[in-house]
Amino acid sequence: MTFDMLSRFSSCALTASLLVASVSAQAAHPLLTDDTGTQGEGNWQLEVNTDHTRVRDEVNTSWARTASVALTRGVTGALDLAFSVPWMQVSEPGEEHRQGVGDTTLQAKWRFHEDENGWSLALRPAVLLPAGSVSKGLGNGRMSAGVALISALERGAWTWLANAGYTWNDNKIGDRKQLWSLSTALLHSFTPRWSLAMDVGISRSADPRVNHNKYGLIGVIHHAGKNLDLDIGWRRSLGAAPAANTLGAGMTLRW
Repeated sequence: MTFDMLSRFSSCALTASLLVASVSAQAAHPLLTDDTGTQGEGNWQLEVNTDHTRVRDEVNTSWARTASVALTRGVTGALDLAFSVPWMQVSEPGEEHRQGVGDTTLQAKWRFHEDENGWSLALRPAVLLPAGSVSKGLGNGRMSAGVALISALERGAWTWLANAGYTWNDNKIGDRKQLWSLSTALLHSFTPRWSLAMDVGISRSADPRVNHNKYGLIGVIHHAGKNLDLDIGWRRSLGAAPAANTLGAGMTLRW
């Protein structure tokens, strides 16, 4: 494989990791698959997360670091409104180090169904605001919008999640505009203080040089208190080489 080909694959993997990182603020970190839970009327939630991605091939190593802050307000018992802002840093061989604010997200979550069997459904519409610099490769340059259907099934200590999403990815950088995503996750609360999280997913890549992005994730969540969660997770891209490996950690505070 030539140097140009390796650089191209590294760039694709790094771009995919940044797109995934921008989505991760919409779900309970470290998961990328969202749940149907809402905060309750008048309640708040603050999430602070960081993800560090490394893409290494035979020649080069590229890095992407994302730190995000998301604030959620419970409007009713079944409706949340949220706003999230990411800070990105990108380092690729032969290119100037880039950093700055990424595109920000406004979203709602409406849980429209729940029954006595532990099954619930929610819709999550979202708008991506073009706050990131296009010249630095940190933003799309145009507003995008999407919606996700979320399913959750609880059985004792186990919770199964599934998401299906569509995004109109309007942009100035030549990326695909019509994107879809599918993912599923399993959580197991093996003690009142600890939960194990596993997550897999596939999506249509925004990069026209790549057909699909796939990932696998495993993590743990420590329920440090009634209103405080701490988490750590490891995610790996699946399929095309070179692989992107992401280590993430986060804190969730509710009041």
